[in-house]
Amino acid sequence: MKHSASFRRAMLLAYSSVLFFAFMLMLVYNIAAPRLFAQNKIDDLVPKGEIIAGYIESSLSGEISSGYLMPLIGSSTSQWEATVWVVNANGETLLRTQVIDNRKVGRLPDSLAVSMMPSVLKGQTATHIGSLEDITPAATQSPYSNSSPLRFLGDADKTSAEEDLKDKIIAVAIPIFYGDEVVGAVFMAQTMREVMNSVRVLTNTIMMSIVIVVLVLLPFIFITASRMTRPITEMRNVALTMASGDLTVRADDQGKDEYGELGHALNFLSSELGRTISSLELERNRLEGFINGLSEGILAFDSDAGLTLINPAVSHLLSLSPDVLESGTADTELREKNADVIAVFDQVLKTGESAQKTLWRDKTAIHVSVTPLSASSGGLSGCVGVLSDVTSAERLEQTRRDYVANVSHELRTPLTALRALMEPLRDGLVKTEDQRQQIYTVVLRETMRLSRLVNDMLELSRLQSGTISMSISDFPLYPLLENIRDTYLPYAEDYQKTFIYDVPDSLPLVRGNSDRTQQVLIALLDNAFKYTPDGGTVTLAAALRDELIYITVRDTGIGISKEDLPHIFERFYKADKSHHGKGTGLGLAIAYEIMHTLGEDMSVTSAPGEGSAFTFTLHPAPAKAADS
Repeated sequence: MKHSASFRRAMLLAYSSVLFFAFMLMLVYNIAAPRLFAQNKIDDLVPKGEIIAGYIESSLSGEISSGYLMPLIGSSTSQWEATVWVVNANGETLLRTQVIDNRKVGRLPDSLAVSMMPSVLKGQTATHIGSLEDITPAATQSPYSNSSPLRFLGDADKTSAEEDLKDKIIAVAIPIFYGDEVVGAVFMAQTMREVMNSVRVLTNTIMMSIVIVVLVLLPFIFITASRMTRPITEMRNVALTMASGDLTVRADDQGKDEYGELGHALNFLSSELGRTISSLELERNRLEGFINGLSEGILAFDSDAGLTLINPAVSHLLSLSPDVLESGTADTELREKNADVIAVFDQVLKTGESAQKTLWRDKTAIHVSVTPLSASSGGLSGCVGVLSDVTSAERLEQTRRDYVANVSHELRTPLTALRALMEPLRDGLVKTEDQRQQIYTVVLRETMRLSRLVNDMLELSRLQSGTISMSISDFPLYPLLENIRDTYLPYAEDYQKTFIYDVPDSLPLVRGNSDRTQQVLIALLDNAFKYTPDGGTVTLAAALRDELIYITVRDTGIGISKEDLPHIFERFYKADKSHHGKGTGLGLAIAYEIMHTLGEDMSVTSAPGEGSAFTFTLHPAPAKAADS
């Protein structure tokens, strides 16, 4: 089973604490125990020494026989658990324990006698803990008196016991009184090794207890560490799950301790993060929908010129493959087929300045506007560009220029003619009345032409600006069409053209403006007759289809090319560029605007050499109005 790093750290900390406690316990025990045991041993030896001193005092006073003293001292240390010396006031050994560890005991060491006898002779109990080497003799000669009642005991063996007590020792000296006088002392000594050996069982028991306690604590430490680290492991798993995108997972926050608070904080973080991400996703989806719904193309590149954003409009504007967005080949195809567009983005990434450029794709003008994106740390993080189809704007600009040129041309022609006619009159070059009348006729004609041009321009401007108010009413269409027929039949005969009238007599009332409808019909018929050669045919037809009345003016004239059809209703636009003198070029534009203002549609179908057909719609009047 694989445990987490937090579990291993908790176990290591717990084990280390237990082992450190055991180590410190043994260290303190090894340092403090010898002195404690030594002091305890001294407390044990002093009463024993006093017992021996009491027996010797009884022997000196004759209460007991001196023959009892040797058995009293004993032959080994086992009797008193120490080596015993009985010395006189001069420090001379009189009686002693005979054997220590099967070795014969010598006399009391001089250094021990010299260091402790002064206190004993004062009637005090003396103690010593340490090695004999720590004792500095006060004098090489014993200062003690030779008159001692203890001389009768004697001592044949003068061998010192210093070699036997070369280790650290514990020693006590109990004074022996004879009357009020100190006549000797009872010395009892034991090495620290012997003391510690006597408590070895206790030491071993303590050490064994420590080992047992450590071993017994291990399972509890393991269980405790597991319980401590389990919430952390669970929260780590929750955090990793959140990082993978699942923000619905929740940590256990039922506890009242720090783990519960941490779980509550983690759950709160998850909730807030989920709410924030949901909001960001909503905004991203909105932005993505907005960008994808734009008719303008959006391209974005990072600082390394890598493509980061492209919307569907780019594929249409730059003629990319239909599946380029799904296939992920947009970057490659852009660089292969639209190097001039990419060059604008590269320029911005290189210079860090905005750039704009209009590029042409066949007959489509694409305006590229690129703006650099600044990074928060400075420098460029990329750039974003907008690609717009400005073909209509370019054509509108061209139309504006053509309009100005056409207006100038249309105005120049009558003005030039007027000037050419007025100057001879001013200079008196016209002598006869007939010549003057001819000039006046031409001046009047050109003036009327100029007036018509100005009026048409003003009317078209008012129609396009919506400042003209047209009254809407119900009127019969058939009589209006008959009047138009009666007007153009003689005109057709005069110009050797055939006029066909194909209108049923059962047409219903229509809703609209009678005068404006008549104006549109006249404009369309005038245009048809102008561009139909002699011997051609002009047709006026009406039909009721799909609850709409369709009025068609058809001719067999020169026709209109496919390229000119989209512009045929523009002002001053003439499909036949060679016929500059036929009208102002505003008739069709005015007719289209009138029908548009009335809420009707107008269309044209044509082919070069096959003639043209202009059709507009009229709505029948409501049934109630028709019955009335």
